[in-house]
Parts: sequence; C-alpha cells; structure tokens
Amino acid sequence: MHPLLAFVLSAPAAEAGDPTFGWLFLAGLAALYSVGYTISIRLHPYRNCRRCQGSRKHRGAIFTRSFRACDRCDGTGRELRLFAKHP
Repeated sequence: MHPLLAFVLSAPAAEAGDPTFGWLFLAGLAALYSVGYTISIRLHPYRNCRRCQGSRKHRGAIFTRSFRACDRCDGTGRELRLFAKHP
C-alpha cells in the first residue's frame, strides 16, 4: 500500500459534519501540484507545436508531399507551455 494512502486511511476520523480535513488535504495536494508544475515550467518551457507535432512542416492538403514552414510556431516546431514566460 502506498504510504500516502495509508496515512489518509489511518488518520483519525473527523466528526460527522466536519469536512475540514478533506478540504485541507485537497488544498495541500493542489499546492503541491502547482509547485511541481512551476518547477517543470521553469525547466522545460516549450512543448511540441500542436499543429505540426514538432516536425516544423505544414503539409499541403491536396499535394501531401509539398510543405511549408508551420504558421503557428514559425517553423521552430515548438511553442510555449501554458503559463510559461518567454525566456
């Protein structure tokens, strides 16, 4: 059993109408997730372009062997992730 799950299950039960522990636990998880995402954004601010999937090419619809630079990422193949600042 996972240690976090064991801690939650072994925690003393709050009174029947008091959801304080549950809300505090959820707030703690949200804070932990946001700190992890912030660190991840600082280390890896870019993701693959959604339109060209990182290939840097926009293929033609009729002539599929022809291509041009992707308009969305300007031919770089990557775009900034959500909440990332331009380095």
